[in-house]
Amino acid sequence: MKFSEKWLREWIDPKVNSKILHEQISSSGIEVEHVKKFKSTFYGIVVGKIVQCILHSQSHNLKILKVDIGKKELLNIVCGASNCCNGMKVAVATVGSILPNNIIINKRVLKGELSEGMLCSFFELGLFFNDNKIIEFSKKTPVGINVNDYLSLNDNIIKVATTSNRPDGLSILGLSRNIAAINNSKISPLIYKSVPVIIDKKIDIDIQAKKECINFVGRIVQNIDVNVDIPFWMKKKLFFSDLLSENIITNIMNYVLIEIGQPLNVLNLDNINNPIIIRMAKDKENIFLEKNIEVRLNKNILVVSDKEKILSVPGNINSYVVNINKNTKNILLTSSLINRKSISYIIKKMKSNKVLEYYNYGIDPFLQNYAIEYATDLIIKICGGIPGPISSKKTNSIVYNNKIRLNYEKLNKITGVSFDVIVVSKILHSLDYQLNFQEKFWDVIPPSWRFDILIEEDVISDILRIYGYNKICSTPLKEFLNCNKKNELTDSLFKKSAIILINQGYYEVINYGFIDPKIQNLIFPNKKNLLLSNPISQDMSCMRVSLWPGLLKNISYNKNRQKNSIRIFESGLCFSIDKTENLSVKQEVFLAAVISGNYIKENWYDKTRKMDFYDLKGDLESILESFCKLDHIEFRREIISGLHPEQSASIYFKNYFIGNIGAIHPRLEKELNVNSSTFLFEISFNNFPDIKPLKIQEISKFPTIRRDIAILISEDIAVYTVIKKCKNFFINQKVEINLFDIYSCKEFYNKKKSLGISFIFQNQERTLKDSEINLMMNDCIGVLNKKFQAILRK
Repeated sequence: MKFSEKWLREWIDPKVNSKILHEQISSSGIEVEHVKKFKSTFYGIVVGKIVQCILHSQSHNLKILKVDIGKKELLNIVCGASNCCNGMKVAVATVGSILPNNIIINKRVLKGELSEGMLCSFFELGLFFNDNKIIEFSKKTPVGINVNDYLSLNDNIIKVATTSNRPDGLSILGLSRNIAAINNSKISPLIYKSVPVIIDKKIDIDIQAKKECINFVGRIVQNIDVNVDIPFWMKKKLFFSDLLSENIITNIMNYVLIEIGQPLNVLNLDNINNPIIIRMAKDKENIFLEKNIEVRLNKNILVVSDKEKILSVPGNINSYVVNINKNTKNILLTSSLINRKSISYIIKKMKSNKVLEYYNYGIDPFLQNYAIEYATDLIIKICGGIPGPISSKKTNSIVYNNKIRLNYEKLNKITGVSFDVIVVSKILHSLDYQLNFQEKFWDVIPPSWRFDILIEEDVISDILRIYGYNKICSTPLKEFLNCNKKNELTDSLFKKSAIILINQGYYEVINYGFIDPKIQNLIFPNKKNLLLSNPISQDMSCMRVSLWPGLLKNISYNKNRQKNSIRIFESGLCFSIDKTENLSVKQEVFLAAVISGNYIKENWYDKTRKMDFYDLKGDLESILESFCKLDHIEFRREIISGLHPEQSASIYFKNYFIGNIGAIHPRLEKELNVNSSTFLFEISFNNFPDIKPLKIQEISKFPTIRRDIAILISEDIAVYTVIKKCKNFFINQKVEINLFDIYSCKEFYNKKKSLGISFIFQNQERTLKDSEINLMMNDCIGVLNKKFQAILRK
């Protein structure tokens, strides 16, 4: 919004200079974008009186004037203006005067007559565009006075920008209220100008869209003259606000809009068939605007119509049929209170304009009748006319009673200032709050024009605006924070893991901690989502419980870009709901990796194959082996959410659960756009108890001895349990045990399978004898037979 400083000072004129006034506007929460000084670019123009006006003998378009400018001699001026006449007071540019663009006035001879100056229009003085008529001053204007001084043109043009929650920043009235509060003064109260009703004619109103239109007010004014000149005081203010129009009625509406923030609309009454109907448009219904513009509406658009046609759309988007023109005599002046959601549909369809902007920000419902009366008064004073009674229709009674409790202790805690109760009460009174103070709190009701005040913090913000942010000391915050010490073990484990994975051809990725809840629910349908109250977007509205959703999204992204072999890993915090934790949120550090596609790139010496479960398991074992013994790691076959039921396992370290591994579940392949050859693991670094540094031992110089056995066991027995039993048997010996063959066929009875297991013996102090090894092997086979009914194949 743009306005002149002098206009603002007509409402509130604090005893401060312009710079401080501009700072006060900013400190009130309304941004001052810029201030431009307006200074007239003409010099030497004075007020003169035409004492004689005769036609030029050689030209019917010229007149010879005798003009009194308050000096002994009258000026002889030749003028071509049609509106100059005897007794008229005009702006005279005397010889030597300077006009805009550095035009200097000299004596000239026109058609044989000497001209000692010129009469000026506002356009020639660089003020109003397309205004070429000679300026006519009132008869009370003193002759000889400097026009620049008389018109009081030097001014500051202020442009402000306001946020959507501060509609009071869109009017002179709203700004004045803030400035008055800051300077501990009061603006003049609004005087309700009740215009005498002369005629009984009124308009009937039928509100059919009751949810969208809350209130509609209208008044008929007849016999107006729209061809009168715009008063200079109004013309100047609107010119500085960039809202000056050639239409006098439009100018009056703009004047009311800027001054009190109330949008009004005017329709040509002669083209309206009573009653006025406020309804929703029909699908594909049209409104016809000026310049043959046709707009097709839909059922979401609110319209004002009569029985036959659409008259207008909120936002002063009028049909050409009811637009005001030079022949208009009778008008319907209207004001409406519209639901914001309806305004948003109109903006989407019709694009925003200044009036829609006011509706979108919000208007004071208690100023509607005042605005109608104020505009009627201006119209009658400028254009004449006879008004009828005000017609109004409400669909909902407007009760503004948003009571908020402001706690004294909380006010002091948030602001860091020990406020005096009297000071706070005075500030709230100056902002027109209704308040009731008890011992430790205020119950306050914000004024009707501040419907952005909803909670206690909003009231505190209002108090600080008026109190002054510059009065608040910059005191550093003091808080005793219980910061957890850096977990050196976790960092060490991650660094080792990252180096190993990078050397294996993996790329590290970093994803956001908040993800799409739909993807998380697909993978983990039984886990509760930790939702954000104010997310960046809908697909980033949930805190992750696992690193898998982000990694699978990375896989899909790369697959779409024709990457056939992908290995990626990530480490980071994951979040889950846990009532026993601080803020009921458990945070845990995880390491996860995903592989997908081909194992190696296409080449001439090797066959291309898809990655499998054991490729990922081998990489994971390389990580685990770097900080613990693989003998302590156990992979247990389990059904895991998001993983293939036949290719999934839980991972345990010394019987502590540390993570999961497996292939992507078939139902998720299409949903997440990933290949069937996609495998994932995830381990928690928080679940590794008592990890001890690996010790370096000297390599034995004594030879190794190998023994192989083949045993038959039931197909239902997991191979891991057999290997584990063998390792436990040789726990006091240095024996490397490895499964090198697994075989089953129809010849084996009772669903048996054959395991080939190798045992490699080595001693640090001596060479083992065959008899010793044979004895240990026989005992081991006996243990396997007793535990698993294993049969030695021969």
